[in-house]
Amino acid sequence: MYEKLKELREKKGYTIDDMAQVIGKSPCNYFKKENGDVKFSVNEALIISKFLKCKVETIFFKTELSENENKEEM
Repeated sequence: MYEKLKELREKKGYTIDDMAQVIGKSPCNYFKKENGDVKFSVNEALIISKFLKCKVETIFFKTELSENENKEEM
């Protein structure tokens, strides 16, 4: 579910164990979060974005809308 997070993590050379340590969780728990099975807390998202030096919006929020979503908002 968090493809951007996984991509950034791997690009910067961090493992699941590294990220789990950053947010103070077990590697198993972090893995579940990164895969979308368990939600990240706001605080965890902020810690991760600071650690990866990337905006929270870039990592955790969908930035592109489909054509249908754009039409619904108009």
